[in-house]
Amino acid sequence: MNAMTKKDRLRLYLVRHGEVEGASAGMLLGRTDRPLSDRGISQAHEVATALSMAQLAAVYSSDLQRASRTAEIIAGHNHLPVKQNAAWREIDMGEWEECTFAALHQESPALVTQVYNDPASFQYPNGECFSDFIARVQAALDQLLQAHESGDIALVTHGGVCRTIIGSALGMPMKNWLQLAQDYGCLNVIEWYSGSPFLVSLNCSALTRSR
Repeated sequence: MNAMTKKDRLRLYLVRHGEVEGASAGMLLGRTDRPLSDRGISQAHEVATALSMAQLAAVYSSDLQRASRTAEIIAGHNHLPVKQNAAWREIDMGEWEECTFAALHQESPALVTQVYNDPASFQYPNGECFSDFIARVQAALDQLLQAHESGDIALVTHGGVCRTIIGSALGMPMKNWLQLAQDYGCLNVIEWYSGSPFLVSLNCSALTRSR
């Protein structure tokens, strides 16, 4: 590992989008396309400032506006276009969209328990199943890693996508992924050396992580 050089590694700045409008209500948002709140825009600028010296080769994002707007602010500081892809979207929560876990626990306690205890077999009512979601994210990540063998890139996406990438990189059981905190506007850093991932930073405030 010590013999590895910058030419041998790919660094991914993995960003969760900034806070969305109505976040205080605690609603679940998957495919629902909500804009950033004023605080979310400020968080995006904080991430952009933290990454302004990063020599990014590319900026990728989900095509949902809360992620794409965050990415545009980051990319603007680096004079780069944003490469949007629907594959980086959050999981489609179907009938649970814009509901709260508190309300859902009252209505469907068994299903809520299944999300935490056995997500591998769970499908949101009239929404996406976790196995399809993970396969979608993994396929997009594989394409990204093939396109960039080294250098620094940024990906702005959603909490569930971040947890999937981090949990998979660490070889964690899926039921533990929800234990990975992912705050609005947080910055994670993963580095790949010859295809092997190393988690450098997790759920950092952007202003504490400038490399």
